[in-house]
Order: sequence, then C-alpha cells, then structure tokens
Amino acid sequence: MQIIKTAIAGILVGMLAACASGPRVYTDADPAADFGRYQTFAFFETAGKEAEEKYTTLSGQRIEDAISTALEARGYRVDIHNPDFLVNFHLKTEEKTQTSAPVYMGGYYGYRGGMYVGWPGYVEPGTTSTYTEGTLSVDFVDRQSNQMIWEGTAVGRVTSSVREAPNESMRTAVASIFAKYPYVAGSSAPVPLAQ
Repeated sequence: MQIIKTAIAGILVGMLAACASGPRVYTDADPAADFGRYQTFAFFETAGKEAEEKYTTLSGQRIEDAISTALEARGYRVDIHNPDFLVNFHLKTEEKTQTSAPVYMGGYYGYRGGMYVGWPGYVEPGTTSTYTEGTLSVDFVDRQSNQMIWEGTAVGRVTSSVREAPNESMRTAVASIFAKYPYVAGSSAPVPLAQ
C-alpha cells in the first residue's frame, strides 16, 4: 500500500513540477526562408485584435512591447515604413475540463503479499475540474512575399497568479516563445538554443 501511495505522490509532484516550469511551446519555420535577409520588423496594424476590435487592448500592448523587446535584443530594428518582416500575434483563452479516473486501492501488502486479501471496495473517487487555458501565437510574415516564415505558440494554464501579474505573465509567455527562436538579425545560421 505504501509503495502505491509513494508512486502516486511521485507522479503528482512530477506533474506539478512540469506545470510550474512554464507553458508548452511549439515552433515551426519555413525551411526555404533565408533568415539572414531579415533585419527590420513592424507589426501588422491588426496585430492582436479581433475583427470587431478597433483599438489595442492592454494585454495586446503588453504582448507587443514584450515581442519588440525580444526582437531588439536579437539585433532587429523597428521600421514601420519598410520592414523586412511583419509580426502578428493572437491571444485566446478557452475553458477546459480535466477528469481523473477512479483509483482502486487494496490488494497489495508489500512483503506480506499473498498473506491477506485486500479490501475489495476501497476506491479513491475520480475528480472533474475546470480551468482556463491560454494560447499565445506569434507569427512572422515576409513582407514582400506575404508568406509566413516562422511561428511560435505558448500554451499554459491561466491561474490567479497570472491574472494578478499580467505584465510579468505576458513577458514570461513571450520569453518562453523566443527562447525557441534560433536567429539573430542578419544571420542565416541558427544560434544554439539554451536548454
């Protein structure tokens, strides 16, 4: 019984550690794109806006600022008149449901295995909970060809601590995406990513 409880506790600790390490990040790049020709950027006028929105939200401004900071740290410059590539981003939230199956306990007594019969009716009930999942996507589009050249997406839970510190939360989400962006301005060769 103690071995099973220890194993379950270990799994839960591992799951919590994985959640605490930040959002899941996915990236994709056009293999034909020559990243060495990109040195300047600008945002799409509609970046981060839904079709009906006529203004930039506070979250949208935070994301735009964090993306600008990340790109400028890699040597890119803002050029609103003649950029090499355009940046777009999307932020969405979705309510999710998580269900865990019942766990049947009993029937195992370690070194006493076979000496006793487990209590057959003991069941740790399953649970159902809801949570909010946030997805932030950042797209780079070649201005001349109007083709996407790179995209990065971060997916994670929107917790109360995220809502209480939106500036830090947005910076962290953008930083997690750019940690997987392997280029600097004017260089075709990817730089090693931090692990």
